Amino acid sequence: MGLHQLARLLRVSLLPSALADGLAGLVVGSHGELPEARLFLWLPASAALYHGGMALNDWADRHHDAATRPDRPIPSGAVAAALALSLGLGLLAMGVLLGALAHPWLGWGGLGLASLVAAYDLVGRGPLLGPLLLGSCRSLNLGLPLVVAAETPAPGLLLLTASYGAWVALVSTFARAEDGEAPLIPARQQSLLLACAASLPIPALTAGVVLGEPLGGALGALLAASAAAAPLAAWRASEPWTRGRVEATVGLLLRRLLVVTASVTLVTCTLGRAGLPAALVILGGYPLARQLRRVAPPS
Repeated sequence: MGLHQLARLLRVSLLPSALADGLAGLVVGSHGELPEARLFLWLPASAALYHGGMALNDWADRHHDAATRPDRPIPSGAVAAALALSLGLGLLAMGVLLGALAHPWLGWGGLGLASLVAAYDLVGRGPLLGPLLLGSCRSLNLGLPLVVAAETPAPGLLLLTASYGAWVALVSTFARAEDGEAPLIPARQQSLLLACAASLPIPALTAGVVLGEPLGGALGALLAASAAAAPLAAWRASEPWTRGRVEATVGLLLRRLLVVTASVTLVTCTLGRAGLPAALVILGGYPLARQLRRVAPPS
């Protein structure tokens, strides 16, 4: 087994996005300041949970992939199924442990998140359950550090994490046609893609309202709206919808996750000193993800 196949199994091109969720949660929860240092252990914890879930997902889908995606690491024989299972479970356990070291509530929350990840991988199929579980996982990855960093979070902040999770669920619904989990209906793909593009600014706008920061909310929404150009271009394109086109568009939308989390973090630039630098750090993960996807496609 080479490092290239291991990177494909773990979808390492999505690592910047997994880390961005945690950083955004910590900074927003701290109202634009940096939280205590130990809470940053949530970043490697979230990465372990995320990529452990990727390995477990490929193990669970190995028979389906043998028919639809035989080039993937397990069906191609590049990675043994038993190794993928061990790696997935081991990373999930590591994520829970690192979360507990960061904060007791992050340990319990990490255990809940690991359970949701496993549920998505093992039983989370279907037009409603699959996207709902995936959106909930990403919502918790942002929301857990946010709640712990805030100590006494405003109830409205739950709307922020819910809006982020809803956007991920929408992308997941669009992506179901990639591997034949849903029929490829051009009109439906067009509608879902337009909804994904149009709703990019919603998490930042929600954060602006909840935090009472109209200027920060407007700046974050502008950043998110700027990322809608490519999805809208894909929406306007006249070429026929094929599974290959769905796969390419899913990759494009997944890369927009970094912009969404950066836009939410940017809202706090008017509250504390860490808001703007943290947003720039998150955006700095974009070229890294772009380079990594040449080795390991995100979907």
